[in-house]
Amino acid sequence: MKNTVVAALLVASFSLSAGEFDLKANMQEMRLSFKQAAEATTLEEMQAPVTELSVLIRESKSASYPQEKTELYQEGFQRLAVSIDEVKQHLDAGDFEQAQTSLRQIDDLRVEYHKQRNPSIWQRLFG
Repeated sequence: MKNTVVAALLVASFSLSAGEFDLKANMQEMRLSFKQAAEATTLEEMQAPVTELSVLIRESKSASYPQEKTELYQEGFQRLAVSIDEVKQHLDAGDFEQAQTSLRQIDDLRVEYHKQRNPSIWQRLFG
């Protein structure tokens, strides 16, 4: 039992020291923050999830990815960062409706980049 705990701690510390980034977990957190922002009914309710989304995007941008996906991921995260900054500007200006509209653009980016990241069998076969 004691050896199992020590081994688990060693594996955990190695993973942390290697700076591993769990993109899937980060994306799940982004989805939750986005959902909270989209369901907000006031500026104040939208502020915290938008701020969290901004932090998660920044973390995603600074992570390392496989060479063949780096360009696609960085482009997507950059476009997300620009869009989330636009949402923040609308929130700072007190324009809740425009913030919601800009938030919908973020969802459009999600759909676009998920299609590029996970092409269908037909896209793989026929380009």
